[in-house]
Amino acid sequence: MNIKALFKSLLLRKFTTGLLILQLAITLGLLVNSTILAFDTSEKVSQSTGLDTDNILVMSTHPTSGNYRDLDYFRSIVTEDMAKLKLLSGVNSVSVTNQLPIASRGMLSNMYDLDNPEQERTDKYLQDVKYILAQEDLMDAMGLSLIEGRFLNKSDQLDFGSDETRNVVITESLKKALYGDKSAIGQETNNGFIVGVIKDIILDPTIPENKQYGMFINTVMEYIFAGRYYVINVEPGQMDNVRSKVSDTILAVQPERDIFGIFTMTEHLKQFYRDDQGLADLFMLLCGLMLFVTAISSYAYSQFHISRQKKYIGIRRALGARKKDILLYVLTENWLVYGIGCLLGILVAFGFNIMLSQHVALSKPDTLLFLFAIGIVFISGTVATWLPANSTSNISPVVATKTV
Repeated sequence: MNIKALFKSLLLRKFTTGLLILQLAITLGLLVNSTILAFDTSEKVSQSTGLDTDNILVMSTHPTSGNYRDLDYFRSIVTEDMAKLKLLSGVNSVSVTNQLPIASRGMLSNMYDLDNPEQERTDKYLQDVKYILAQEDLMDAMGLSLIEGRFLNKSDQLDFGSDETRNVVITESLKKALYGDKSAIGQETNNGFIVGVIKDIILDPTIPENKQYGMFINTVMEYIFAGRYYVINVEPGQMDNVRSKVSDTILAVQPERDIFGIFTMTEHLKQFYRDDQGLADLFMLLCGLMLFVTAISSYAYSQFHISRQKKYIGIRRALGARKKDILLYVLTENWLVYGIGCLLGILVAFGFNIMLSQHVALSKPDTLLFLFAIGIVFISGTVATWLPANSTSNISPVVATKTV
C-alpha cells in the first residue's frame, strides 16, 4: 500500500477531508471527557461516606403554627414526635438535628484551642467548621462511631442564658488538626470542652476528605425552628414500611407544619450530585450523537469519493487487483483520515479538559482512556465505511473501466 499516494489523494480533496478530520477530533475530545465525567460522577455517588446511607431515613419538616415560638411547646412536640416514631415497627433510633452531612456550607463556626488561637490562621478550614446541633440519640440514629471519650447526653444540654461552658464532640480530622496525635478529651476550645471524638463522616463533599471538620453540641432544644430534620435509623429491609408511616405519625401529633421531604441518605447523596449526574448524562448524549453524525459523515465521505474513483478502481481491477485489495485500499484511506483526526483529537481532548476543569472537578485523561476512545472512533468509522468499500470491491473491471 502506497501511503504517499494516499496522502496525495487526500490532498486533492482538502476541504472535505479537513472537515471530517475536524469532526473526528471534536468527537474524540468529547468522548474522552464525557467518559471522565461519567466515571468521576459514578465514583462520587458511590463513595464511602462513613454512614449506613441505605438504612438512614430523613424527614425534613418546618412548623407553621405560632405556638412553636414557645420553647416549652416546641420541646414537647419534638419529644412526642420522636417517641411516636420510635414505636414504629422497624425503627431502631430517632433523633433531631439542624443540618445533615453531605451538604456544602450550612451552619458554621470557627474553632481553635484556647491556648493556641493562631491555629485557625494556619488552617483555613478551621474558620468554617460544621456546627451540628445534636441530641444524645443522634449517634445511634446516624450510626456514628466513637473513637475516644463519649457522645453527648442529657447532662450536656444547656438552656438559654446559661453561663456554663458547653461540652462538644468533634470529628477525628478536627481533633488531628487541633491536637495531632494527642488525646483531645478534656481540652478546651473556643466552643467548649471536648468530651468525645467520632470517626470522620463526609460532612461536605466539596472539601478534602482529611478536612471534614465538624462539632456536635447538645443545644438543639434551645433553638426554636432549628430542629428541621428527624433522622431515623431503620432496620435493614424495613425502609419502605417505615417511610410510608412517618409523615402521618408526626402529623397526628401536631398537624400545623410542612413536610418538605422524606428521603434516605443514599437519595440525599445522589441529590447532592444531581447537577454532576445531569451534566454527565448530557455529555454522554452529545457524545452518542457526535459518534452517530461522524459515522454518517464517514459513510458519505467514502461513498462520494469512491464513486468518483470508479475508473481508477476499475483500472486497478483490470490490472489484477483483487477484491480484498480494493477493500483494503478504501479502508486504509479512511483509517489514515481517522488516524490524523485522532491525533488532533488528543489535543482537543486536553483543551476540553482544561476548559471544563474551570467549572467542575474533573480528572485528567490517561493513556488507557485515549486508547479506548480511539478504538471506539475507529470501530464506528470502519463500520460506516465498510458498506461503500465492500460495494466498490464488487465492481467488475469491465463495468468500472467504462465509467467516465
